[in-house]
Amino acid sequence: MTLPYDDLDALRIFPGPDHLLYRLPSRTEPDGHRLDDLVRHWADACGLLEDASAHERLGDAAVGDLITSCYPGLRPDRAAPLAGWISWLFVIDDYYDRLDVQGDEYPDTLTDEIIDALPVEPHSRIRHHEAPLARELARLWRHIAPQLSRWWRMRFATHVAHFLTAFRYERMHRREGLPPGLGAYAELRRASSSVTACLDLLEYATGQEVPSLLHETRQLRTMFGKATDVVAWVNDVVSLRKEVGIGDTNNGIVVVRRELGLDTQGAIDHVYRAVDRDIEEFLRAEAELWRMCKHWNGVTDAEQSALALLSPGPATCVSVTVTDMKRAAVTTTPDRVPAR
Repeated sequence: MTLPYDDLDALRIFPGPDHLLYRLPSRTEPDGHRLDDLVRHWADACGLLEDASAHERLGDAAVGDLITSCYPGLRPDRAAPLAGWISWLFVIDDYYDRLDVQGDEYPDTLTDEIIDALPVEPHSRIRHHEAPLARELARLWRHIAPQLSRWWRMRFATHVAHFLTAFRYERMHRREGLPPGLGAYAELRRASSSVTACLDLLEYATGQEVPSLLHETRQLRTMFGKATDVVAWVNDVVSLRKEVGIGDTNNGIVVVRRELGLDTQGAIDHVYRAVDRDIEEFLRAEAELWRMCKHWNGVTDAEQSALALLSPGPATCVSVTVTDMKRAAVTTTPDRVPAR
C-alpha cells in the first residue's frame, strides 16, 4: 500500500539550530584515502562486487573517512580487517536490496552459514562455505577473532546474528506494504542498523578490550543503545525521500507518522525531539559511568585505559552522523549515513 505524502522536497529534514546534535563535535581524520584503497582491495579480493555500478557505489560511500572517524585510536595493523568488515557490510546490504528488487526468495540458510563462519573458538577448523558472503566473513574472522576474548567473540557473533535476522523481518513488512508498530520498529531498527556490531569492533581497533562485567554495566549499555538509536533514527530522516520513493515502509518517519497520526513534518520533528532526549540520556549515563568507576575497587589501570578508549566511541559514531548531515545539506544527497 502506498501512503499519500506531503511534498517531500518542502520538508525540513534537519533539526533547529539549538538541537543537541549540533553541539557534538564533528570529527575529521586525514587517512581516509589510504583506507579507501584498503576497502577497494578487500572488495576486489573477495570478488563480491558484481558489476561496475557496485564498485562505484562503494567508492561514493567514502568508507575510508567513515572508518577513521568512527574508530579513534585505530591501530595501523588493524585497519585492513576493519576495511574488510565495512566492505562486507556494504556488499551484504546491497545483496539483500537486490533480492527485494528482483523478487527472489529469502535464503533462509544464509544466516546460519554466516554465523557458522564466526566460531567462538578462533582456531576451530572452519569448514568450506558455499556462500561467498560467509566465506569472506570467515576470512575476516581469522584476522579478528584471535585478538579478542571468548566472551567478546560470543557478543559479536550474537550482534551479527541480530543484524542478519532483521533483514528477514524487514522484508516481511515490505511485502505487506505496511510498517511495523512503533515499539517493534524501534527494536528492529536497532538490530538492522548494524551499529552495535560496529561498536563491538572498537575494542579490536584499539587493541584494548573492556572486561565483560564493565561492558555490561547499565551505564555503558545505555550509551551504546542510545548511540545506536540516534544514528538509526537520524539515518531514517535523511533517507526518507529515497525510501518513500521506492515504497520502503521500514523507516522510522513512516512508522511514527502512521502510529501517531502526524503529518510528515510533524513526524520528523517528533523524531528529532526523541533524538534530543536520547543524547541527554547518553550524556547522563556517561557521567554516571565515570563516577561509578572511581569507586570500583580492583579495576586495573589497563582496564580503565580500555574503558577510556571505548566509552567515547558511541559519541563518535553519533558525531559522524552530524558530519554526514552537514555534508547532506551541502550536496543535497542526504541518503548516505554511516549505517543502514
